[in-house]
Amino acid sequence: MKILVLGAGVIGVTTAYALGRQGHEVIVIDKESEEASGASHANAGQLSYSYVDPFPNPGIVKKLPGYMLGRDNGIKINQSLSPHYYSWGMQFLRNCTVGRARKNMNTMLEFAQHSKAAMQRLTAEIPGDLTANNSGSKLILAKTNEDLEKFENAAVQKRCSGFDVETLNREQCIQKEPALKDWRGTFCGGLYAGQEQTIDPLILCRTLRKISEKRFSVEYKFEHSIQSLTVKGNKISGVVTDKGSFDCDKVVMCLGVGTNKVLKTIGKSCNIYPMRGYSLTLPLGVQTPKASVTDPLSKIVFANFGDRVRIAGFLDANLPEDQIQSRGEALLKTARELLPEAADYDANNHLWAGYRPMTPSGVPIVKPSSVDGLYYNMGHGSLGLTLAAGSAEKIAKLVWQSMQRSSTIKVEEKHVLVS
Repeated sequence: MKILVLGAGVIGVTTAYALGRQGHEVIVIDKESEEASGASHANAGQLSYSYVDPFPNPGIVKKLPGYMLGRDNGIKINQSLSPHYYSWGMQFLRNCTVGRARKNMNTMLEFAQHSKAAMQRLTAEIPGDLTANNSGSKLILAKTNEDLEKFENAAVQKRCSGFDVETLNREQCIQKEPALKDWRGTFCGGLYAGQEQTIDPLILCRTLRKISEKRFSVEYKFEHSIQSLTVKGNKISGVVTDKGSFDCDKVVMCLGVGTNKVLKTIGKSCNIYPMRGYSLTLPLGVQTPKASVTDPLSKIVFANFGDRVRIAGFLDANLPEDQIQSRGEALLKTARELLPEAADYDANNHLWAGYRPMTPSGVPIVKPSSVDGLYYNMGHGSLGLTLAAGSAEKIAKLVWQSMQRSSTIKVEEKHVLVS
């Protein structure tokens, strides 16, 4: 079966690998010059399966005015005249109830368990160990005892879902991660997961591309700007690019925030909104945390990549492009203030800014569309790397099931004709 995968970020590359492994003829199409040029290029690199908490929750509602008025350094939301902004926002608020937040959390924890197993299967097939020099633990810091109590309530739910997490007081956190003794912010404890990892998303994407090309003959078409989808009788039949058309049996949309521009060509859309994040990549410091350390208060994470440290964070909506540099400087200032020995802050840093494709519920869209042969694999927000392998396996399974149904129908039709 000929399948076109649109988008060569971590979701697209992993999906192409999974489909190629099944024996399909796979072509990946992307407008950039190489894989992982967008949101996957330099994100936080977290495989944080036990920390997939959806952004919408009851506690976030009272914080929204501060985000919109610029009172929170970590999250800045400018107003927009776009109807999409308001429709997405209304759906977001609907997901901030206790019941919906619990349901979405259960969905994400189940998805995370599947993705963890899928990533283990995937990395077992890749030569070498992409996580060999990285920490195997994660700490999320709590500012107050009330925050720590909320962590414990969440930990109960996560342990019921099979995740090995525990809440620690301040002294216990420092025992797990000695670099925290120099933490200049406020924290009284944290949520600890001892089996999480970091992985460089760019290296993962490059590795998967090379292996899929060699083992499964997956083709990559870079610098191809997607113009439209082709649909005949409610069945996908191809993709038109600025360099020519490609026919196919199926299409998998992995374009992140670029999804709706393409779906519009067939009168479709998905409720995804772009939220920008940032990262800095720096040489290791005198006291770089070995564990991945997240500070929800500052919206920042320190991730040790073995030979360098990645500092990622912030969540912005509708900020103009000319503010990227100033937000990067704010991220650097925040990191230096919190952990002054975590990195060589005076070295040249690689500032990255990318759009996270966010759904109003925080749950990604991984399913067939209403158009026969068109599949969605999108809306992972800041969890694209964490959920990539599981999402890819799910799409591959859906494609296989579709093929099985098609074969059954053909056999039944043949039987009717013979009869």
